[in-house]
Amino acid sequence: MLDEKTCAWLIDNADAPIKYRVARELLQDEKSAKKIESELLEHKEVQKWLANLKPNEPVQYSIGYLEHGSFDFCLENALPKLIQLGLHGGFEQIIEAVGFYINQNNFSGIAMANLFLMANIKNETALKYMLDRLDKLYNFAKRGIYNLYISEEEKKKLTGIPPRWKDKNFINPEFFKSGYCYPLIYDIIGLHRLYDLNNSDVDMKINGVINYISTDEFHNKISDGYGILISGKYASGNPQYHGMGWDPKYPGWFDPADYLENFNAPKLLFFAQNISKYPHALKTKWFDDLLNYLEKYKTKSETYIFPQKWLNESQGYAVQGHHLSFGENKRKKNRLEIESTFYMQLIKQNI
Repeated sequence: MLDEKTCAWLIDNADAPIKYRVARELLQDEKSAKKIESELLEHKEVQKWLANLKPNEPVQYSIGYLEHGSFDFCLENALPKLIQLGLHGGFEQIIEAVGFYINQNNFSGIAMANLFLMANIKNETALKYMLDRLDKLYNFAKRGIYNLYISEEEKKKLTGIPPRWKDKNFINPEFFKSGYCYPLIYDIIGLHRLYDLNNSDVDMKINGVINYISTDEFHNKISDGYGILISGKYASGNPQYHGMGWDPKYPGWFDPADYLENFNAPKLLFFAQNISKYPHALKTKWFDDLLNYLEKYKTKSETYIFPQKWLNESQGYAVQGHHLSFGENKRKKNRLEIESTFYMQLIKQNI
């Protein structure tokens, strides 16, 4: 549902990141987008986040520490932020910056593979990894299992549970024998790129995974963050415990308006921006309710103005909505109107 009048307004008013994305993604005008590339690459925020993306030489940290974490220099924050600013795998600056990760002998897994797909970075290792992961996710999803947890009786047999986790649900180790067989938030940001393969079998599997998480049962039975992982010598009664996170639950599944008003609006908006790329998600009541609620922020000029705190930038995980801003100059009086309006166009283009 493309609004060409609004797109023209955005190009006239926005800074380079949104201008570039409107031309390339919304209008699919590669010629105009090409003319904006130099301005985009010189943009202050782009320069900052390219510097965050590329590890300093010599690299002082392990790949796991650089890939996953809440710091700006972590791959899982720097790369999504640059995508938010308009960059993608077609920029040599992106390929050069992620060279450290591409050249690792041990491909580090779910987050990295999905991030590479999200950025449309052409990498055969990442593509193969994600196709294998999709098989694993689909095989799990089609079983329709929502009770992932050990019983209370089994839990009582565990020793050494940290006090802060005693009231949590503990994931049955059977579901972790070959790694994460259930979907994570990282899968939501990357799997949609596999639609580009134009393979009906792949499409069917993606849709099966999205169908699995788009149910009342998933949101009623799955703990926030999934729960606590059990590893180590579980059978001998001497296990290790790890706090899990990164569930792909729809924020505010039963009432997105309430979630936006009273909980974590940036997290919901980031999720909506990504889940809207899956056809089945667009058919959910959650998505209809969200769109209807966001219309209250529509102006008489057919633009949108969200509450300022929704698009604020802060240190933290990109998948939690900490890096949702599109790079507009904060001194501009209409910055919020530009970013809010562009956000709505991104969502509506998928309808």
